[in-house]
Amino acid sequence: MLPKINPTSTAAWQQLAAHATEMKQVHMRELFRQDPDRFRNYASCITDIVFDYSKNIITDHTLKLLIQLAEECRVKDGIRAMFNGDPINETENRAVLHTALRNYSDRPVYTGGHDIMPQVREVLQQMKNSVLLFTPVNSAAIPGRK
Repeated sequence: MLPKINPTSTAAWQQLAAHATEMKQVHMRELFRQDPDRFRNYASCITDIVFDYSKNIITDHTLKLLIQLAEECRVKDGIRAMFNGDPINETENRAVLHTALRNYSDRPVYTGGHDIMPQVREVLQQMKNSVLLFTPVNSAAIPGRK
């Protein structure tokens, strides 16, 4: 199961709240003036997707506090549990399986010691087949169409 840590009870949260109050006095133009390389320092690219944080009122200290909050809340443990197929869905007492639905490789995804990818692929194929029934190519399957 996931660690039950209320983020608002952490030291990092208290520090972030104080920092947020301080940052309300900061203007974007001031941040760009202080750091002419702000875009380069607060943006990243993955292929042709750009994540631009430079136009947010954040500083290196903000990022440090956010990382501290993630560490205090043990976010890495939760991510590891999700990728390991641990039962972190407490409502249904099972693995969340988000990674299996997005696994387009031949790598297995285990939960409860079993590779669930054969069942996932089967259900995905069933979904695809259902969608194909109602595409214009097979419009005869839609009531009232020929």
